[in-house]
Amino acid sequence: MNPIAVRLRKAAQAALRDAEFQAACSGLGATVEAVVLGDGAEPTTVHMGGAERVRLSAAPDIWEYIAQPIPRPGWHSFAAASRQPGFTVEADAVARAQALHAIERWFEILRGQIDAGAQDFIDRQHLTGSYALVRGLTGGRAVSLFHESVSRTDAPALLMLHTAGADGRQYHALMADKKLQRHWSLHAFDMPGHGRSDPLPGEGWEGYRLRRDWYAEICVAFVAQVLRRPVVVMGCSMGAAMALHLAREAPEWILGAVALEAPLRSPGRRTPLLAHAQVNQAAHNPSYVRGLLAPGSPLSHRRYAAWIYSQGGYGIYPGDLAFYSDDFDAERDVAGLDGRERPIELLTGSYDHSATPADSRAVARMIPGARFTEMPELGHFPMTENPAALLRHLHPALTHIAGRLA
Repeated sequence: MNPIAVRLRKAAQAALRDAEFQAACSGLGATVEAVVLGDGAEPTTVHMGGAERVRLSAAPDIWEYIAQPIPRPGWHSFAAASRQPGFTVEADAVARAQALHAIERWFEILRGQIDAGAQDFIDRQHLTGSYALVRGLTGGRAVSLFHESVSRTDAPALLMLHTAGADGRQYHALMADKKLQRHWSLHAFDMPGHGRSDPLPGEGWEGYRLRRDWYAEICVAFVAQVLRRPVVVMGCSMGAAMALHLAREAPEWILGAVALEAPLRSPGRRTPLLAHAQVNQAAHNPSYVRGLLAPGSPLSHRRYAAWIYSQGGYGIYPGDLAFYSDDFDAERDVAGLDGRERPIELLTGSYDHSATPADSRAVARMIPGARFTEMPELGHFPMTENPAALLRHLHPALTHIAGRLA
């Protein structure tokens, strides 16, 4: 038997002793199999569920790529490998979505991420949270937004925009960083229907879709009415797209922008399976996110990044992706932004296959004076999956911005 086939079997046996994997398989009716092409051995049964099959097939060398402790980008998760030639998935779309949590966890087990250990302590004692009523929006509407801050009047304001389907908790580790606290006034808010901000009337269960103009209007209104001073805006993913757009559209309020994982265009991220009656949204959607995380990020951090998504409101994630995946086009929405007028920093993780380093580099080239940094050890959610690694890249970028603002 091929050595990699032996490793697949050992990983399947280890999965039987893994509490998360077993919880992920509760009620899973499909049988999940891993096949080493050309080996001649029987498929490895990852989970025995029933007649429905989810079959994962690849040549020995590809399984070897996947099973490395730190696979190279493109082979670091089930979602990533599924995009590559030479790795095939035979499954009904719904059965595949139902099995996604178990499969992504098994990929972690295969590369040796078994014991999560304790999550790093985040000292939140300096954070304050409250609600703000933002008035005068289109149609005369008002929104109640939950926001958190480590506020200082003697430092420039940094407003942090969360990713699609998430909330401001993603930035807690950054807001607890002593160096950031010394040099910046730190702020984050939850978009309507996210975290502790209630959805707008009629949008909680009735086909929410985020529009670019509405998103921008809320951000500007929050800055103008709550913070009441211009800010540097930092966003990730969906938030990165909006940060760049705001820097162009609202220069009177935006002093500069930091775009983490900035997309060029990201078609295909929004799928019907993100809000499907036969798919557990609280298990599938976090696993959809998990496939975008870097393999070297601590397992406890990876789980926390996914946990935030397990608490997302019904339909909120795909509704946000209507903006991020279907609508945003950097060539249109960033055109005319000039990094010589205000500092623009783009930072993207090598393991991000939603907004790739090549995509973000292309966006940076559209913006005269913008600076781009690739982060080799990170994925699509750097501030939650590995905040310490992100800060090593972020501190120099913010120091550069602060120098230009002085």
